Amino acid sequence: MPSRESSVRNLEKARAHWQHPPRPWRSDQESRVIRRLVWQWFRYRGPEKSSGRAVGRWLGVSHTYIQKLLREFGTDPSRALWQEQTHGPATIDDLKRAQAHTWEMKQRGCLRSPPRWRRVEFKVSGCVYRTFVPTKASTRPATGHGAAPQDVNAWAGPVWISGPATRPQFPTRAHFRRRWRPGMP
Repeated sequence: MPSRESSVRNLEKARAHWQHPPRPWRSDQESRVIRRLVWQWFRYRGPEKSSGRAVGRWLGVSHTYIQKLLREFGTDPSRALWQEQTHGPATIDDLKRAQAHTWEMKQRGCLRSPPRWRRVEFKVSGCVYRTFVPTKASTRPATGHGAAPQDVNAWAGPVWISGPATRPQFPTRAHFRRRWRPGMP
């Protein structure tokens, strides 16, 4: 794995040749709705709460982005609280409208689409072959994401009540479980 210094140098080299920075993957509106839905899921304390991976799959983002948002909420929840007080709770309809807006922006060329094909090289009997293969994005439907978690109506439904009784209890530090491997304590 490359060191952090070499990665930073490579990024600086790439930025030097950019005509303009890369376009974002989704609209700001969809990003805000995703952030608000993750906040609501984070605060939900009901039974059978879905995992972060399931929520990420349903929202169309990676689970590492969900983890990043959770770290942000744990250290500084004021931004998420402000958005909730200003805009109210996010609903599934808000997400659908935001995804439709993102799709329209992609059609106009304002946003980048995921790569549909990837160039690969492979060797067979000493001969090197180069070809293009489809990525997972080419098999994914254009709209809609994975199946919704079972408890989605509890934390992203149209009637989600917040108030002083549902104030979150933020941990002082994040606790992560390490996966045991042979040779580890």
